[in-house]
Amino acid sequence: MIMTVDELRQFVTTQEGDQALEARLQALEASIKRYTNNDFTRVLQENGGAWPADIRMGVVKLVQYDMSKAAGKAGIAAETISRHAVTYEARTAENTAAGYPIALMGFLRPYMRARFGQRRAWT
Repeated sequence: MIMTVDELRQFVTTQEGDQALEARLQALEASIKRYTNNDFTRVLQENGGAWPADIRMGVVKLVQYDMSKAAGKAGIAAETISRHAVTYEARTAENTAAGYPIALMGFLRPYMRARFGQRRAWT
């Protein structure tokens, strides 16, 4: 696992239980591996089985984003008070990755592996 629940709690204050946070961390790890097309075995071997610090802090930011999204403010691009106008961000394939804003996923760029065409069985 990228980090333990206790390590995550040093950066994120939440009332979520340990099992819920552990499930969230496991889901993020699977998403990161799928998004980067990288199983990180070489990276983990080079670091003695520990995930690199940039990935660990990136995961903390993703969890913080999830927590803020739960608070109902995610997706708001601008909000004015007088005459109360709210402008929402447009979520498209170009500005999101794995369900997160592309700007939050930038820490994974050095770990991206090339994807080649998938084989199709022609019948």
